[in-house]
Amino acid sequence: MTVFGGWGFGILMPTQIWKALRNMHRGPEIFRCAAETPQWARISAAYLGLSRLAYPFRLRLRRGEEILLEELSDLKAFWQVFLRRVYRVEATDETILDLGANIGIFTLYAARWAPRTRVISLEPFPSTFRRLLAAVREHHLEFRVSCLNYAATGAAGVRVMPNFSVSSQQRALASPANPKPGTEVVGKTLEAILDENSLWEVDLMKIDIEGSEYEVLLSTPCRVLARIRRIAMEYHGDSTPYIKRQLFDHLRQAGFAVKSDVSDALGYGVAELTLTN
Repeated sequence: MTVFGGWGFGILMPTQIWKALRNMHRGPEIFRCAAETPQWARISAAYLGLSRLAYPFRLRLRRGEEILLEELSDLKAFWQVFLRRVYRVEATDETILDLGANIGIFTLYAARWAPRTRVISLEPFPSTFRRLLAAVREHHLEFRVSCLNYAATGAAGVRVMPNFSVSSQQRALASPANPKPGTEVVGKTLEAILDENSLWEVDLMKIDIEGSEYEVLLSTPCRVLARIRRIAMEYHGDSTPYIKRQLFDHLRQAGFAVKSDVSDALGYGVAELTLTN
């Protein structure tokens, strides 16, 4: 293999050079990647589409954590959380609720940056939940992190997650109005989740649940939402029968102000909202 510019991923083809030029704005993230892991060159090249990783790939971080990447979407999730830092964690956060914990990447990030925090991590899909549990145990976080194997939903009951061949990050609940074959999971309301875990005040709720944020948040009374100090939310564009404006209006009525909101051309985005009351 020919070393190109010290990166060590071979001679770049014209399409790869074009990809590299298009991603020049990723410079700060690449510097963060170099600070995070000695494998930064391979990770950066794979994320930018300049080369491929052979999965499974064990990502070693300089602070001692290790993350098992089983597919490209795992790498993208790591990049979003650790390098783009789309969900802000404060060192003083003592209680964090992670809705849509997936394989535990944000859970690990939160446990690192908020050393006194208690994290409650929800992940409904069985195989993904097993990976979450394994990550928590491998990093000896059992006494700080509670892993719960159910979904946040607008109403309590059994729901279905279709068994489509998609990455774990793309798995979503089927609408009750449009049932599909799949894996049954238990759904609980946000109020029940808070009450059952004695969460009378939450410093940060991170939510990434593939479109279900609408039914969960719109069905939660303002008095319940007021128990949460900050919300870091990925939202998935206008999602029939809901629209983004409904969601943000409801959160404003509950006393939240939008601190940041970054979205793409399709209406998908990440927002941070802070309780002002």
